[in-house]
Amino acid sequence: MDDLASNLALETEVQTDKAVLQACAVDGVEPRMVVTPASVQEAAHVVAEVRRNGLQLLPRGGGTRLHLGGVPQHIDIVLNTTRLSRLLEHEAPDLTCRVEAGITLAELQRQLAQKGQQLALDPPDEEQTTIGGLLASNASGPRRLRYGTARDLVIGLRTIQPNGEISQSGGRVVKNVAGYDLNKLYIGSFGTLGVIVEANFKLHPLPPAERTLLLAYSEVEEAMQTVSALLRSPLGPTAIELLDRGAMNRLLRRAGFQLPAQGYALAIHYEGNIRVINRQIDDTYLLARQYNALIGDELEEKEQLAFWKSIRQLLSEKFTCAVSLPIADVARYFQLIEAVSQRHNLETATIAHAGNGILFIEIEGIAEPMSDNDQQRLAEAVEALRLSARELRGHLIVERCPTSFKHRVDVWGATNKDFALMQRLKQQLDPDGTFVKGRFLGGL
Repeated sequence: MDDLASNLALETEVQTDKAVLQACAVDGVEPRMVVTPASVQEAAHVVAEVRRNGLQLLPRGGGTRLHLGGVPQHIDIVLNTTRLSRLLEHEAPDLTCRVEAGITLAELQRQLAQKGQQLALDPPDEEQTTIGGLLASNASGPRRLRYGTARDLVIGLRTIQPNGEISQSGGRVVKNVAGYDLNKLYIGSFGTLGVIVEANFKLHPLPPAERTLLLAYSEVEEAMQTVSALLRSPLGPTAIELLDRGAMNRLLRRAGFQLPAQGYALAIHYEGNIRVINRQIDDTYLLARQYNALIGDELEEKEQLAFWKSIRQLLSEKFTCAVSLPIADVARYFQLIEAVSQRHNLETATIAHAGNGILFIEIEGIAEPMSDNDQQRLAEAVEALRLSARELRGHLIVERCPTSFKHRVDVWGATNKDFALMQRLKQQLDPDGTFVKGRFLGGL
C-alpha cells in the first residue's frame, strides 16, 4: 500500500484516517485507503497502479447507492470521484451535455436550468447522488414512464478499464448509430467492469407547467384498469404512481399529505403547456370515473414538489424490495403482498411505478439489531414474495436491508441462463479481478 501511495500523482488526495475509512465502508467492509483524484488522467493512473499491485478497487461517488447488492469480499482502495465534478459542455441548441461523473445530479440540474433544460432523471437523494453512481446503478424515478431510464438518455461514456486505459463509447450527438452500443454494458454494471468518469446526455426542455392529479379507489383492480386505459390513451402522463394504504399512511405521518385511509391512490403527473394540461386533467377525470374513482384532488407548485419529493424518499427506507412484473399482473401482486404481510405479521408500504410494472415494498417495524426470529420471519416473507413474482414472470431483489440479512438471503435472487455470459464478460474485461467482487449478481 505504501508503494502504491508513493506512485500516485501529487494532486491525488490519499486518506487512511480511520474515520474516513469507516465512512466509506460498505456493509461493514472497510477499505485500506481512500484516494480522490483531481482529473480523469489521475484516476486512470490510480486504477493502473491498483492492478499492478494486485489490489481490489471500488469506485465511489456520493455513496447513496452503496447499500445495493451483496457484501463485498474485500476492499483495498476506494476511488472517490467527487473532485471530477464539472459540466464540461452544454450544447443547448442540440439539447446535449457532457459532464464528469462526480457532479451531483442536483448541481447538474441547477446549471442546465440556467438555459431552460434538464436531465430527465429523478431518483431519490439528488443532492448527494453523483452522475457516476446514478449510471452505475441505473437509478431512476417516477418520471421514467415518459423519459425512460439512464440507458435511454446516455449517448456516450468515457470509462477507465482495469488496466488504466481510458475508453470512449457512443458519441456526443443524439443520432449516433455507428458501432456497438457499449454504453449499456456499463450502465447498471455496479462498477464491476470499469469506472465511469464522463457521460454525454440528451436533454429535455424544462416544462412550462406541471400538475398532479390524485385519485382514490377502493379496489386495486380498478386503479390498474385506469392505468391501462391511460396507457392506451393519447393523454401521455409523465408519471403514474400507485400507493397502497401503508404508503398513504407514511405520507401522512412524514409529510402531512392527507390521502384516503383505506383503499388505494393513483398519483398522475402531467407537464407541458398549461392549456393542454387542463384538458388532460379533465379527460383523466372522465376516464377514471369509468373505473369507479372515488375522489380526486389536484396539486400544484410547492405542494406538488413536496409530494413528489416525499414519494421518492419513501423508496429509500431501511428495508426495501424492488419487484419488476408485467403491468397486467400488478394488481394481483398487490394482493399477494397483503396476504404475505398478514401471514408473517409484517407492516408494509408499497408504491408502484404503475405504468412500468415496477413495485417498491417497504417493510416497517423491524428493530435493529434484528433478532434470529425476525431474520427468519423476514427471510420467509422475502422468499414467498420472490416466488410469487417468479410465478407471475417477474423478479424480486432486496434493494436495502441490514448487512446481517444479506448473509442469510441472496439479495439478487437466483441467476438465470444469461449469467454465464455475464461471467465471460467479467473474465474478459477484468481478468485480474481489479474491481471489487461480491456486490453484483452471482457474486461478480
